[in-house]
Amino acid sequence: MAQNMPAKWDIETEVVVVGYGAAGSTAAITASDSGAEVILIEKSPQGGGNSCVSGGNIVIPESKKFFTYLNTLNFNMTDPAIVEMFVEKSAGHEEWIKKLGGELAVFRPLAVAYPMPLAGASFPQVEGADYMAKYVVKGDPSVTPGRRLFNLLSRNVESRPIKVMLETPAKRLVKNDAGEIIGVIAESKGQPLAIKASKAVILTCGGFEADPEMKWDALPGRPTQFVGHVGNTGDGLRMAQDAGAALWHMTGQTTVLGFKHPDYEASFFVIFLDPGYIYVDKHGKRFIGESEVETHEFWRCLSHFDTDRIEYPRIPFYAIFDDQTRKMGPISSGTAGYNASYADHKWSLDNSEEIEKGWIISAKSISELAAKISIDKATLEATVSRYNKECKKGAEMEFHRAKENVRALEGNRYYAVQLYPALLNTCGGPRRDIEAHVVDAFGKAIPRLYSAGELGSIWGFLYQGANSLSECMVFGQIAGRNAAAETRLS
Repeated sequence: MAQNMPAKWDIETEVVVVGYGAAGSTAAITASDSGAEVILIEKSPQGGGNSCVSGGNIVIPESKKFFTYLNTLNFNMTDPAIVEMFVEKSAGHEEWIKKLGGELAVFRPLAVAYPMPLAGASFPQVEGADYMAKYVVKGDPSVTPGRRLFNLLSRNVESRPIKVMLETPAKRLVKNDAGEIIGVIAESKGQPLAIKASKAVILTCGGFEADPEMKWDALPGRPTQFVGHVGNTGDGLRMAQDAGAALWHMTGQTTVLGFKHPDYEASFFVIFLDPGYIYVDKHGKRFIGESEVETHEFWRCLSHFDTDRIEYPRIPFYAIFDDQTRKMGPISSGTAGYNASYADHKWSLDNSEEIEKGWIISAKSISELAAKISIDKATLEATVSRYNKECKKGAEMEFHRAKENVRALEGNRYYAVQLYPALLNTCGGPRRDIEAHVVDAFGKAIPRLYSAGELGSIWGFLYQGANSLSECMVFGQIAGRNAAAETRLS
């Protein structure tokens, strides 16, 4: 039965790509190079999406043995054949970037950061972890790696006969009587816009990290904030559901730590440049070896629910630190996160401006600090005292924080900043097969509908850093090539 069929088509093309990030750019370029006429639509005033505000890292396997590592991390959440294909195709990233006129360089992380971002595998203890490396696109060092990648992709979109339509959000997919997806109902300047796709539609419009209702329903930590793109509000997920798509990986996520201020829709990505800090819950107690959490996996420790108190005691929580840590550098810096690119506030080098604004709470003693953040004084004092005593012994044994990553909290002033789990991206969405088709509840491909990137990502359990952009390019190419190969409808 036909669905959302317009009375007339306003525009006609062969392939419609919905979402102008790394996945959408790759799909559009590939479809165009494969001979298809392409229209790329984007809801925001500019392209880039999460790709543009990401860390810009790309994974390239150094051996097929990397499959063992990724398959273990995915914990049977995805067909191993898809993971194996991903490893095989990711080996071609350097060639793909060169074809576009770019060049890759080995990723060099911050020399000192806590938790420590790894240049290699996120879980080095897992078999096969040694067979990979991370890369970024070379270019102006004043431009973030994520934006450098997107700039390269967008230049290639612009050099091809691809029509790009910004501020044109997609609303519905159009299905004919045969069950084929033949177009998109979008919106332009407040008016409906019916775009016919005589070959296929490719959904590359991101996840739902900026949709509070979807997050509350699907994710285990509540509430969860986000540092990703504000435009990722689950649009593609809803359209795919309306078209009959199966969903998968809805609890999957990559989650860091963020400071949320009500004046900003997204959170500020927080990372420390000195080990003189601890995390405490709402009641002033530590709960984790702070520097030992994999950067993208904070939701796991923060999602703990207390069934006695009927609360998430760690959402929000506080980071407690001292003057040496404050002066070491901005706690919100680096190259990732929406606010790093788009916010009107640039974090001060010594965090002093944020202290003046009241974003960071300052006090002369731990007791005074506890009072200011409404935590029991005795509990917080005991927590800090216990941590400091263990640090001075040369090891922190309570949560097994590595001895090189600990330092006692000392000095004349202490600080607290309220933090939340903050999404870089979600993973859930329409299920796809190895050929990038979106499939229905019985695993059957929905004709002429494809997807790539964060929307319905193949990563559903543990996340290896830099896999998201790699997935954008792997499935963007597959979707673009297969969409262009579809038989043209009259």
